[in-house]
Amino acid sequence: MKYGIATKLSKINNDYSKLLELNKTISSNFDYHVIDAELLPLTDENILNNLKKCVLTIQSKRKDAFELLELYSSYDFDICVVLGNNFYLSEEESKLKRDTILKVINKALDRCSNKIWIGTEGVEDIVKNVIEENDLIAYYVYGGKHPHINSKKAVYAPFANTIDKEILESMKNYLNRRKKYNGNYNDFILSLDNLTKKELKNKNDIIIGYPINNDANEIVNFRKYFNDI
Repeated sequence: MKYGIATKLSKINNDYSKLLELNKTISSNFDYHVIDAELLPLTDENILNNLKKCVLTIQSKRKDAFELLELYSSYDFDICVVLGNNFYLSEEESKLKRDTILKVINKALDRCSNKIWIGTEGVEDIVKNVIEENDLIAYYVYGGKHPHINSKKAVYAPFANTIDKEILESMKNYLNRRKKYNGNYNDFILSLDNLTKKELKNKNDIIIGYPINNDANEIVNFRKYFNDI
């Protein structure tokens, strides 16, 4: 079992000094540091040169998806290819077909020497074969559909020590983007005070936690919550 932490650049105001500080902590305590894809991609090569154990995310519907792939594949990082959420895409980009992701995956297979992760949300039927045939990692959202794919599984799980009103308010947009969300926030956010650890460990090979509070202690302690099983 491997563990990682995800970071949204928007949550740290695109502060690259803060990103490097987080990366130092995360890479010292975890197997992976996933950089989520949002509106502004990470392209500063001075920063990329100083990151360790990263998984860099590419939204396949973005116009610059292939440019990002070319950049990221030149570093010693895993690459995560996702379809792309309309929340972060232009109107033109959002209208692209789902099979757009296959073009980016195929290019990644040619370019990337490290592991390739594939976001399965909304495209499992399209990406199943390419994942199985190339030993890729199926990456899905906690509370979403567990991929019926014969491959390694990685789950993305937002978490906090305790889920309160402030946590729910900060995650409102995220929760509303989940198709099966109808107020059942416990199905989509992990409360470390009330965590079903065994199920997560049994169903997955990699657990990626997204620290909603971005608190250093919560980040370091995330892995410890799973160590007693």
